[in-house]
Amino acid sequence: SPFGRIQQFANRLYAPVFIAGLNYWALDLGNYWGHNAIIRTEPFMQFCDLPQLPGRKPFGGQILSHDFVEAALLSRENWEVWFAYDLEGSYEEAPQTMIENARRDRRWCQGNLQHGLVLFAKGLRGVSRLHLALGIGGYLTGPLWLVFLLVFNWICWFHLHTGLSNIPVHAFTPYLNLSATAHALLVFVICMAVIMLPKLLALVDLAYDWPRRRAYGGLAHAAVGVIGETIFSTLHAPLQMLWHTRFVITNLLGGSVGWAPSKRDAATTTWLFALQRHWGHTLIGLVWGAFMWRLGPTLFWWFTPVLAGMVLSIPLSVLTSRRHLGTRLRKLGLFLTPDETAPPPELVALRARMKVHEITGDTVFAASTAFGEAGPRRPHAGLAEAVLDPYVNAIHVSLLREKRLNPTYADQLSKLGAGSEQTGALGEKLLAGGPDKLTPAERMAVMADQRVMVWLHQQAWLRPDEKLAPWWKAMIREFSQRET
Repeated sequence: SPFGRIQQFANRLYAPVFIAGLNYWALDLGNYWGHNAIIRTEPFMQFCDLPQLPGRKPFGGQILSHDFVEAALLSRENWEVWFAYDLEGSYEEAPQTMIENARRDRRWCQGNLQHGLVLFAKGLRGVSRLHLALGIGGYLTGPLWLVFLLVFNWICWFHLHTGLSNIPVHAFTPYLNLSATAHALLVFVICMAVIMLPKLLALVDLAYDWPRRRAYGGLAHAAVGVIGETIFSTLHAPLQMLWHTRFVITNLLGGSVGWAPSKRDAATTTWLFALQRHWGHTLIGLVWGAFMWRLGPTLFWWFTPVLAGMVLSIPLSVLTSRRHLGTRLRKLGLFLTPDETAPPPELVALRARMKVHEITGDTVFAASTAFGEAGPRRPHAGLAEAVLDPYVNAIHVSLLREKRLNPTYADQLSKLGAGSEQTGALGEKLLAGGPDKLTPAERMAVMADQRVMVWLHQQAWLRPDEKLAPWWKAMIREFSQRET
């Protein structure tokens, strides 16, 4: 979608300069995002067991944003944490619509605000505390920006309706001898420099790298992409401000969200769905715009970038979610990335394995098996491996046992049905009829029960064939051949 392409382009073009600079300042006390540090190294397993935060949700309980905390725990134990800022071959699909991106931001907001409890943990390095504070501040900037705008509006309204003059105060830059208007312009110029300078530096860096420049479709196409991304970001920023303000207030009032997976496919946002999600943004923009016009046309035009994003939120959300518009942008050479124009070996190998099969009208993607073999993967193959493979079954059961010792996880497992008498009967039904005889919730209940999983492993290998469903016989035969 256009939204996905813009996000992909911005991350790919701006991130190298940004992260290289961050690495320069952080050195061996760095931070990281995502799952890139989880490589099953001994220090990670030894020191990065995340604590359960005290108190109730949204601030207490399980830590949602794990990466900042894990980096801090490694640094606390005197391990070096470096940015692999020049690392290639790592990918993540981003949300393809503004609404889905905001939904993911909602979870990240709660996770980052939780770090307020971690901030004062014993033994953390000062730089680690700074990383955590900056992560929290990233979601407080929205409410602070909104408060700044509202206070400015109130001051303008107060002066207009009372007729009082400004109270003279000492300038914060007395050596420049600037007027109040000039001070405001100076602050604006500083803000614009902070926002635009990283983008200009990224273009300069691209201009001196011919292979990369060509991979982005040329410097001219990249420059047009930066301009387009800046325009979109200008319209999107006020919506982020309103969303983040609502997220922070909701968290402070005790609201909490889970950590469900994000939708990564280019599912078009319908006009009705956009209206349901953005009507408040549009109304705020219209009312605020009318108020600013009454304060003065000059102030109104200065506020136009903020108001336009709110008023145009519905069509902006719909149009940036359309897949065919994203395809058209790619044909025009806009928002291209090197991973499209010159795919690396990782993506080439992935696409070679992603063979499309048409089965009963549905598109099914055949991924490689857990053992690296290319070919179609049977439905419920993961369940079969968890039952049949001794190694996978042992790990699965040991993790379930560990979770049973944790009150939070134990409660979650109980809600799934683990440990009840009905789960044993479901296990028997699974063996006799196959996975399709159980609902998804019933299969989840079986896999959440450690005793039933041990019993299933034993019964699947020891039970006579006539007492097993044909699906199990086929899976056992396939597993045996693969092991041989």
